[in-house]
Amino acid sequence: MWRLVYLAAAVSILGLSGCGGDGLRRVAIQGKVTAKGGVPVGNATVSFVPMDATKGEGGIGSTDTEGNFTLTGSRRGDAGVVPGKYRVVVSRFMNRDGTVIPLADYKEADFPLAVDSVPAPYSGIKSPLLVTVPDDGGAINVEIPVKLLGKQK
Repeated sequence: MWRLVYLAAAVSILGLSGCGGDGLRRVAIQGKVTAKGGVPVGNATVSFVPMDATKGEGGIGSTDTEGNFTLTGSRRGDAGVVPGKYRVVVSRFMNRDGTVIPLADYKEADFPLAVDSVPAPYSGIKSPLLVTVPDDGGAINVEIPVKLLGKQK
C-alpha cells in the first residue's frame, strides 16, 4: 500500500510544476500492458514518470480488461505526454483470494487487505520499465517480464 502512497505523492509533486497553460507540447499515447507470455493486464493503473531532462508532470492512464490504455498528461486533462524518456509504473490490486479488484470499485478503505498483483519492482517508483515517447507520439506497448500474482483476469 505504501508504494501507491509514494507513487501518488510523486505524481502530485510533479503535477505542481505543471500548472495549466504550461506551454508544453504533448503527444497522444496509447498502448497495451501485458505480462509474461503476452497476458493482458486489465484493470491496472499505468503511470509514466518523467526521467532525465523530460519536462512536464508525466502521464497516467487505466487499462481496460484487455490491457489497452490511453494517457492523460496534465491536471487539466490534456491528452498525452511530452516527448522524452519515462519510467513506467504499473499497479493492479487484488483481494487475498487472488481476484482482481476493478479500478472503478477500488478504494483503499474498502479493501484494507488488498495487495498489488504486479510484483515489485514493476509496481513501484524504481520500476525498471523504461520507454521513450517519440516526437510524434503513437502506440507504446509495455511488457512486464514476469507473471502477475493471483488470477490473471
